[in-house]
Amino acid sequence: MTIRRAAFLLLLAALAARAGVAAEEPRIAVRLQPATIGVGELAHLSIEVEGEGFGSRGFQPRFELENLEVVGGPNSSQSFRFVNGATSRSMTLSWVLRPLTVGAARAYEIEVQLDDTVYELPEREIAVVEDAVGRADGREPPSPQDPFEDLFSRFDRLRPRAAPSRGQVFLRAEVRPQDPYVGQQALYTLYLLTQVDVSSISPEKLPEFSGFWVRELPQPEESEAEVVEVDGERFRRVAVLRRAIFPLRPGTTELEPAKIQLGVRVPDRTFGSMFAQSEVWRRDSNAVTLTARALPPGAPDGYSGAVGDLAVTATLEPPSVVVGDAATFTVTLAGAGHLQGLPAPQLPALAGLRAFPPQQQSDESLAGARVRGRRSWSFVLVPETAGDYRLPEIAVPYFDPAAGEFRIARAPASTLVASAPAAAPEAAPRASAEAPAAAAGAALAAARPPAEWLRILPWLLVVLLVAVLGVLLRRGLGGRGGAAALLQHHLRQAAGRGKPREAAALIEEGWRTFLEARWNIPPGTPSTQWGRLLAATGAPADTAAELVRLADDLHYLRYAPQLSDTAALQRELILRSTKLGRTLK
Repeated sequence: MTIRRAAFLLLLAALAARAGVAAEEPRIAVRLQPATIGVGELAHLSIEVEGEGFGSRGFQPRFELENLEVVGGPNSSQSFRFVNGATSRSMTLSWVLRPLTVGAARAYEIEVQLDDTVYELPEREIAVVEDAVGRADGREPPSPQDPFEDLFSRFDRLRPRAAPSRGQVFLRAEVRPQDPYVGQQALYTLYLLTQVDVSSISPEKLPEFSGFWVRELPQPEESEAEVVEVDGERFRRVAVLRRAIFPLRPGTTELEPAKIQLGVRVPDRTFGSMFAQSEVWRRDSNAVTLTARALPPGAPDGYSGAVGDLAVTATLEPPSVVVGDAATFTVTLAGAGHLQGLPAPQLPALAGLRAFPPQQQSDESLAGARVRGRRSWSFVLVPETAGDYRLPEIAVPYFDPAAGEFRIARAPASTLVASAPAAAPEAAPRASAEAPAAAAGAALAAARPPAEWLRILPWLLVVLLVAVLGVLLRRGLGGRGGAAALLQHHLRQAAGRGKPREAAALIEEGWRTFLEARWNIPPGTPSTQWGRLLAATGAPADTAAELVRLADDLHYLRYAPQLSDTAALQRELILRSTKLGRTLK
């Protein structure tokens, strides 16, 4: 073997040994760019690990931020190289950061864990200035310390080529129908139309939907984008938000634009579609105008505001009882529509039949994008004498928006049969020796209350309790001043509630108690009828109109969408209620 050949083999062995060491100690780099940005611009933090045989190692970075917040990422990219039988892998995680204020900004306490080894990296700092310093197209300027960036920039100048299209993204809001009747459901949909890959969607501002009852509609678990054409260009369209909205009053309303923050991946301007970079875009939708139509005149007697496609059922269980026993009469109204706030049906007074106030239940469900409501009222009926008690037909007027006319949902009449208690059979005579025991048993039986009294005793106790509570309530109200004081008590409780629905419920309960005690308005009256009944008692017309507006806003506060800011409205309603309560005192 010659000396030259031996030296060559020793050189190869040294290179192989060096490669093995490099495989054990990966190269890790962290970058925070650009060095200077404006308050409204974005920065990028990247951590890169490179080494041979890196594929089996877990890559877990950690860091803290000062004067920066993460608005996108992490996004990952990786590459492989195979040279002379050795494999080298590079993996990069990157984040999009937004500055919070003018001044220094930094990433610190940066660590990377690879398997069981933790590597500490130096902190990185940039400067945030008032004015934007980036390029007009939004890309950060190239770092002067990066020779490869400068190399490719010179190559681009020597060999100019068209930059790849960044694509378009925009939002479009629609409402269908645009002219619903008061109380009819309309569907508000916010569509995203895009030509780029969207990795995240974050709403920043949604319409307030003031003057509407709102029901959030969940997104389907699997929603496929449809391809549409806009101005001759093709877009993928997907619904990102849906709301079922029900106008509470007639008139024209403009729903303000929605504001959405998007994380997108767009082709790199240098390398084309082979590589992509992450960016944060913000888009505003269009405003939508909706005109709610008033219901036509000619509402039937007993109409209380039901709108939709409804049906009513009535069940009596059991249909026959013994005097003193109880039966349950349940009326259920169900169908497409919003049924909150409807009053209970009225049962006629029947001699010999005691009817207790109903227990109410309500729930809502979804059939696709349609809201379906269900309300039921259960009456406890206790016959006091034997006989047949005919419960009349249940008729519930409602407005059918599809037909544009009023209709009546009907449930057939029912009959409750009450029979007298069966007489106890007489005991057969016993021998004279058993006479003392029989006499004692008869005396004990005479001391016991009759069976029918045992059956109706619980109901008599309930009636007595209600009467006592009524007397105590009337004494507690103490006339006009007491009613106003009770309203103020409810308003103080509402002011301490953080949830708008709880606050609205307390305010409404206070008004129902006040109106019953001061103006003899039944507590079960729908809030939409308060103004009319108040005006009928002689209250000033402008005061009654203010009460109508207050009731509408209370309804909105109680069923407002969760993303809406209702704290200001809650405070306003408490102040308005306080002022209006003093006027009506």
